Amino acid sequence: MSRTPGATSSPETYTALVALDGRLAKSLGKVLYDIVKLRASQINGCAFCVDMHASDLERLGTPTRTIYGVAAWEESPFFDETQRVALAFVERLTGGIDAVDDALWDEAGRLLGEERRTDLLVAVGTINTWNMLGITTHLHPAP
Repeated sequence: MSRTPGATSSPETYTALVALDGRLAKSLGKVLYDIVKLRASQINGCAFCVDMHASDLERLGTPTRTIYGVAAWEESPFFDETQRVALAFVERLTGGIDAVDDALWDEAGRLLGEERRTDLLVAVGTINTWNMLGITTHLHPAP
């Protein structure tokens, strides 16, 4: 069964999500935002989004080992403390909402500041929305 992609079925909503993506990339930085999007997409099992965000990170010059390391970021030496706090947010807020404890909240505030910490929360929610659109409408990466 073919399903209509969100860009076609609701172009105004799609355009709003694209604009939100642009704002979040500006706030968090493209590499950090794509790392967040890649990890959430891995957790959610969205093959289209995993392929897209890994490819985006490659185009941004992210080392291949770092891209592969996203799947095992807690054990990987390739991430700085800001990336680690962002990935911890992804882990707690994707695939079933879990509490962000006070220690993580405070660490994110210290590393990102209040505005970027809020933008990180919105970023995790946004990629989860994109994943729902991709999975539900059966988007697949090009072979």
